[in-house]
Amino acid sequence: MSSSKYDGISDPDDHVAAYEGHMFLYMQVDGIWCKVFPSTLIGIAQTWFKSLKPCSISSFSQLSPTFSTHFVSNRRRERTIGDFLSVKQGENEILRDFVGRFNVEATSIPKLQQDVAVLALMTGLKEGSPFRSYLGRKMYKSLGPILGKANDFLRGEEFDRVVSNRKPEKRKKIGREKTRDARMIAVEMKEGKSLMW
Repeated sequence: MSSSKYDGISDPDDHVAAYEGHMFLYMQVDGIWCKVFPSTLIGIAQTWFKSLKPCSISSFSQLSPTFSTHFVSNRRRERTIGDFLSVKQGENEILRDFVGRFNVEATSIPKLQQDVAVLALMTGLKEGSPFRSYLGRKMYKSLGPILGKANDFLRGEEFDRVVSNRKPEKRKKIGREKTRDARMIAVEMKEGKSLMW
């Protein structure tokens, strides 16, 4: 039967939905659903089920809301537009990380309007960032084209990061060469050799 186990910590509605989906594949006998359900519970959820009075549940349609109500404090809080509009790119956060985090937030908002999503993305980007400046000059009405364009900026940002990571190594090499040359000159001066060729 169902391999999903509920421990009393996660969202109870998710567990019930997974259980129902699984049980619909096998049978639609309400009494069996009630008898199999406890096998999907562990820990405090199992303890809760054992505390139910015998014969107090007559159907799965009664058991399901009783279960969800008992573990209601574990329900996932529905994200709001206010939560979404507060998603901001960190000062040192790269565009790839911000866009990924933004997408996770966007998918957690039910019935998200595209114009609101566009506004949230634009205001969430760091001030002065090239991508924000670009979006400020355009009139996008949905996230699809913006996220496609974000990939162009991501590639550019990553290229810049790779190139700038190489520069310090080159500078270090030049610095070591200058230090070696200065030491050689100092040794020659100490030995009284002429610096003229």
